Amino acid sequence: MSYLHLPRLVFSGDFISDVSTVNNDPAHYNNATFQPSFQEYGQGSKNGWWNPEGGATFNFQNCKVCKVRYADGSSSDRDELIGVFVEGPEGRSAGKMVDLDPQQQGVSELWAVKLRILTRDNALLLEGDIGVTPFRDLQLRQHGGADINGQPLGASWTSVIRNITWGEKADDHRFFSELKNETQDNKLAVNLNGFGYYYSHAADGRFSLGRILGAIGPWYRDEPNTFTAERRLFATKQYGSSNNPSTFFNISNFRFDADRSRLSLDLGNSFPVVNSLGDIAIQLSLVLGIAKKPFTNVPSIMDVTLTPDQIIETGTISYTQGDWLMKTGGIIDLEDVSNELQHKQLLLLSKMSDGNYTLIARESMNGLNVRADEMVLRLDTHYQSEVRFFARQWGKPLATGQVGVQMANPTKTTPSPICPIPGNNFPQDGLTLSNSTIQIKDGIGRFTITGNKINNPRGYIEGQMYFIGYGLLQEPADPADSAGDAISVHLRDYFPVPDYPKWSDIRETMQQFSNLYPIMSKYIVDLGNREAVLAKRDIVHFAFDQDINSPIYMPVTRDLSEGKRQTILRWLESNGEYDTDEMEITSLRTPVSESLERAEPANTDGVSDFHQKLIQAMRLKMGKDIRYSPIDYTNF
Repeated sequence: MSYLHLPRLVFSGDFISDVSTVNNDPAHYNNATFQPSFQEYGQGSKNGWWNPEGGATFNFQNCKVCKVRYADGSSSDRDELIGVFVEGPEGRSAGKMVDLDPQQQGVSELWAVKLRILTRDNALLLEGDIGVTPFRDLQLRQHGGADINGQPLGASWTSVIRNITWGEKADDHRFFSELKNETQDNKLAVNLNGFGYYYSHAADGRFSLGRILGAIGPWYRDEPNTFTAERRLFATKQYGSSNNPSTFFNISNFRFDADRSRLSLDLGNSFPVVNSLGDIAIQLSLVLGIAKKPFTNVPSIMDVTLTPDQIIETGTISYTQGDWLMKTGGIIDLEDVSNELQHKQLLLLSKMSDGNYTLIARESMNGLNVRADEMVLRLDTHYQSEVRFFARQWGKPLATGQVGVQMANPTKTTPSPICPIPGNNFPQDGLTLSNSTIQIKDGIGRFTITGNKINNPRGYIEGQMYFIGYGLLQEPADPADSAGDAISVHLRDYFPVPDYPKWSDIRETMQQFSNLYPIMSKYIVDLGNREAVLAKRDIVHFAFDQDINSPIYMPVTRDLSEGKRQTILRWLESNGEYDTDEMEITSLRTPVSESLERAEPANTDGVSDFHQKLIQAMRLKMGKDIRYSPIDYTNF
């Protein structure tokens, strides 16, 4: 699968990612030490960080098509598709962006994201669902302005668009006719480069917004779903000081079509920008070259100077200052490229006035790379998941080889101002790996990971995080390859479903949801309150009973073991009939149980019998007039 194939459509604009930050902090998962301030805006663990009431929404905003390239490699700036809209869903919830775990926030996934391309008069051209995918290739993007938006990094989401619907007017356009003819199994490839995201509550109103560059192209069978199995450039030129180096042009995908002598290079996730809007200010003379002899240099602030006799200059990157990136998506297509590139390194160079070159980025040694497709997994007890490795050399499937895999060592508990933070990767027998050495044949190797029974090793955090490293065994790791891919597994706790579930079986979990998801607990239903949950039982059941790919599936429940989820559903279906007043009363923090028996009925219309007794008991104990105001859910 490669969005770099032709025909290709490129769009740009903004994305919104309204993530919640209460659940970013592992210490906030501890019910015993949770404080109300954790749900309030403010930096540090004693507050809820920069967006405590986020709803995990992900959607496209202000996006338009900026470039189309046809199957023969030609393009036209006058194509009538230039400027048409790229949007999210209509008449349903937007997609979600969800972390795997508070201790693994480096592979944030898109869930249930829908993409639509519309004409200027709002007629549908294309609609589809973007498959679940984590971001990869996290790297430095901004060399200016990050003090305003707060986030200088960027990353890529690569996926497959499924369930394609073609609009009636799609065939009226040359591009869509060609793309439709190239489509296999009703799927397309998509890549999204995000950067310039706003953590900061700045005065310009872009809080929770970022810039996005998108590319859509053909999808082909037997290819990965979450990355493009093409060739890659890795930066070796660093800027700044040796104590604090910065690296730009760090990771870039490219494809060389030898049959057509065409090179397609995506700098959309690596080109340095001077602000969060994607403006360019560098003034380098950027060229691409082919190495006559391999380069193996490590990343360094020291310049590596090349002379003309060391390379085959193969083309100029004709960028301009300003908004070039947003107008092109950062993808460059060069024709008539030397076929020497089939088996030699591609180099990104800065040409100097004396005719020599400074090396900025290079392809890996011997053109080798291997990546796992299923790199983010959620497993329950006895569940299995297959992981596919795709190994390439010079962009072609590696005929034979071996990939070694190894689970990371256990990490220790660490202190924090609130409570100790548990370690990861234990118990080591929580996962079973089918092999430690995977055989590669025709570019693909497979192995399985099985989740075994674990009993709450992290205490107040559900399940355990495991990290599995991997690499090709026949070659040493390339020091320039900074992708740092590893397989991240969230193994959920073993939890048998009771036949007759009680509130006490789910109370801790529901209280944790209430703590970590304030947009739910403050405005819809307090999930930590038994009576509130029963009052909105149908709505809560509906939320917990959705398919995990549904846009209205609660984000935090994606971390929940299936046993616990089924227990919650079974309790809701029983309407709490297996609970007893004694259980609920003794669970209250205020010792009022002895007063409930002699409490007089309260004038509290619409309040449960239990709460009527409770209010009267508190009056007797405290000698005060306590009024109860039920939450108004009528607008939900």
